[in-house]
Amino acid sequence: MAGNVPGWFYNVMSLRLIAALEDLGVTELIIGRRRHMFLQDESAGTLANHICGRPCVHYHFGSMTEGTTTPGMGSDVDTLYCNDSVNIMSGQPDWKRGRTNLLMVKHATCSPQHYRLQEIRPDLPLPLTFPRNEFGVRDADGIIYRSNRAAGTISRLFAAEHNMPYFNAGPSHSISEMYDCVDAYMCETLPVECESWFTRPRHGIWPTQEMLQTARELGCFLIPDGHCNSEYSSLDWRVAPSLIERHLMFSMHLIHMHCYVTLKLLKKDIINPYLNGDGKLTSFHCKTALFYAREQLPSEMWIADRLFDCILYCLNLIRDWTISGHFPHYVMDEVNLFDGKVNSEQRARLRTVLDVIMDTHLAPLAFVKTDDLGIRLLNNVYTVAIRDIKPRRAIHQEITGFLSVYGNVFLARSIRNILEVAIDNSPDELCLYLHSLINAMPFDQLHRHGSEQVLSSLYGVNRDYISRYLQQHLASSAAYICLQHDMHIGNRILSWYSAAIDTDVASTRLKLASMLYCKGDLQMAANVLDDVERRYDNSTTSHMWV
Repeated sequence: MAGNVPGWFYNVMSLRLIAALEDLGVTELIIGRRRHMFLQDESAGTLANHICGRPCVHYHFGSMTEGTTTPGMGSDVDTLYCNDSVNIMSGQPDWKRGRTNLLMVKHATCSPQHYRLQEIRPDLPLPLTFPRNEFGVRDADGIIYRSNRAAGTISRLFAAEHNMPYFNAGPSHSISEMYDCVDAYMCETLPVECESWFTRPRHGIWPTQEMLQTARELGCFLIPDGHCNSEYSSLDWRVAPSLIERHLMFSMHLIHMHCYVTLKLLKKDIINPYLNGDGKLTSFHCKTALFYAREQLPSEMWIADRLFDCILYCLNLIRDWTISGHFPHYVMDEVNLFDGKVNSEQRARLRTVLDVIMDTHLAPLAFVKTDDLGIRLLNNVYTVAIRDIKPRRAIHQEITGFLSVYGNVFLARSIRNILEVAIDNSPDELCLYLHSLINAMPFDQLHRHGSEQVLSSLYGVNRDYISRYLQQHLASSAAYICLQHDMHIGNRILSWYSAAIDTDVASTRLKLASMLYCKGDLQMAANVLDDVERRYDNSTTSHMWV
């Protein structure tokens, strides 16, 4: 693979590239923190929806959740909202009484990755004869299909009604450029397009049989995104095996993350600028190349001093697919990922830039400006301290700080959504409401899709956190009632405060101090305030990323 370049050169440059990437937060610790925080937000948001009676499951996908990003990439947050009230049928036996039933139909006009969704009656397993709303569309044969335009229409109306900005990119609709939000339905039975992935012969041991079995049980999503060349794109729904892809990414080792992040940086700063906006290579293209390389390369190749070889192997795969004109989806190999992204003329330019990168033995990495990667690489080569580049410690602190703020803000948002359900209640009614919620913990009936081991522990953590936070509000509401009616504040209220005392550093303790002050127990109030002052220091706040 190295051509005329001696093997030791690739080995040395691989180690220097890894050092530069770790400066930017591509380490096991930072990747683990990213995954923990976004999966925590997933489970907390889903719990809040469950409590509030909304049948919506949250998922986070993409680089922020995988940990395959750096500060300079400016990655957005990919969120998928799955409506669990809709039952997707792959056949007649999947029909469920009383539910909104949609039957997957492979119409003659559908591409390999797309289906239409036929509307079925909730009382009988028969097709609807009249649209139930404006998003039901009757085709030339009189069949009622669900349009994929509902989410976009509703999002635009919501943004206009609340005087908010509106951003749209493909199936994504959001009110902020930081977020990439998609509405979808869950199909628990994988479509036939995915079957060949499970049965095709493999040279290596990845993915393992256990991983394949887990992947088969994850199902897939149907996303409101028509095929780029479809005449009836408003009726097409795209199959997205996002949970399978996340499952595969979570099985990767750090060396695979280094390879993938390098491909993305080359794509961002070298490849796509050369294409000059005329077609583009995407992160998903890079991820697909990584999947195939992970499967095909032997384990002994995936080591630190062979990183350059692994990157070149991925680039060579992309080059071969560029020549053939077919970039195969990893799970559904009939799907061509070049469709709608890169045409034949653009593929010629893409091949040219790939040839340059490979023939120069990844020398263009020195010209990657994002996060000063090129400068960092040269700094490691010449062992000369280059000023004006941010040190590793500062970058890691910034990432950890962002995760801390983001995680705590969105966990608090989930709890606020729960409390807003009872915002108009009197203190007495609020007490009854909160008490009923606490008694309902944990939510054993919570319906979720996903297989990552960390999720099960996070549900327990978030149930416990939300329960304690609700007990804080219950204690405050009950204490308010007692003080208002000049009643004794009993041990039960104090036990609720005690159960919630470690929810945060200061909030619960300050409320407890306020209650003790109003009760007239000034010494106890002073003791609590002294405790808050002792706890509230930099060493505490710096570890609040969880």
